[in-house]
Amino acid sequence: MRREVLNDPAITAAELKKNHPALLGNVSVRTIQHRLQISLKLPTRRAAKKPLLTEAMKKKRLSFCKRYRQWTPEQWKKVMFSDESTFRLVRMASTTVRRPSDVSRYHPKYTVKTVKHPDSVMVWGGFSGNKGRGGLYFLPKNVTMKGANYIEVLRDHLLVPYAIHECEVLMQDSAPAHRSKVVQKFLTDNNIPVLDWPGNSPDLNPIENAWNEMKKAIAKKRPTNINELKQALTKLWVEMDLSYFTKLATSMPKRIGMVIQYKGNMTKY
Repeated sequence: MRREVLNDPAITAAELKKNHPALLGNVSVRTIQHRLQISLKLPTRRAAKKPLLTEAMKKKRLSFCKRYRQWTPEQWKKVMFSDESTFRLVRMASTTVRRPSDVSRYHPKYTVKTVKHPDSVMVWGGFSGNKGRGGLYFLPKNVTMKGANYIEVLRDHLLVPYAIHECEVLMQDSAPAHRSKVVQKFLTDNNIPVLDWPGNSPDLNPIENAWNEMKKAIAKKRPTNINELKQALTKLWVEMDLSYFTKLATSMPKRIGMVIQYKGNMTKY
C-alpha cells in the first residue's frame, strides 16, 4: 500500500481496496484509512494549490534563477517589486461551523452564503526592501490593465517612489500590458531597467506574500461594499512595516536557490 500511495498520492482507500481484492477484499475502507494514517504515517492532507508549469516554463525559471543567484540581499533591496491583484468582498471568513447534531446542515444559520460574481477591485502596488511600501492604485470598475492605462499607473504611482526608494531596477511580471511596446518605451525613456521575469512564477515574486497577508486580514474585517474594501486595503498597506518589506525583498536568494534545487518546479513560497 505504501508503494502505491507514494506512486499516486491522490489514490483513496476505496481505490486501494478495489485494486487489490485478493489482499484487501475482506478489509474495510476505514481500516485501510487507519493503517495508512497510523501504521504507514501517510495521513490525508490538503494539497497545496500551485500553477501548472510546462517544461518550457521550468527552463525559463531555471535560467532566470541561475542568472541572478549571485545577487546579494542588498542588491534585491534596490528592486521595486510590483504586481496587480484582485480583492473580493468576503461574505464569511470561515467555511467551517460548529453545529448541533440535531440541526440540519442546511439551516440558514449554519450555511456559508455565496454569490456567483462577488464585487471586487483590482489593485496595483509596489514596494522595495530599501524604503518599504510604494504606490497603491485601484483600477476603476470594469477596467482591465492595458498598455495605455498601465503607463498612467507607472507615471502617477511608480516614478516618484522609484526615485525616493533609490531603486535600480523594476520587477514586473510578463502580463501583456507590461510587455507592450508603449510601456517598454516609457520605461526606457525614464531610465528604468526591468528584470527579465519568468512567467507563471508567483513563488518568486515576494509581493504575492504581501497580497496574501492583506487578503487574510480583509477576510477578518469583512467589508460590506467596495468603498469599505478600498479603505481597508489602503489602511493595511499604510500600516505594513518597513521591516516586513525588507524581509520579503531579502528572501530572494532563498527563493532562487529553492527553484534551482527543485529544477524549476514550484516552491513553498
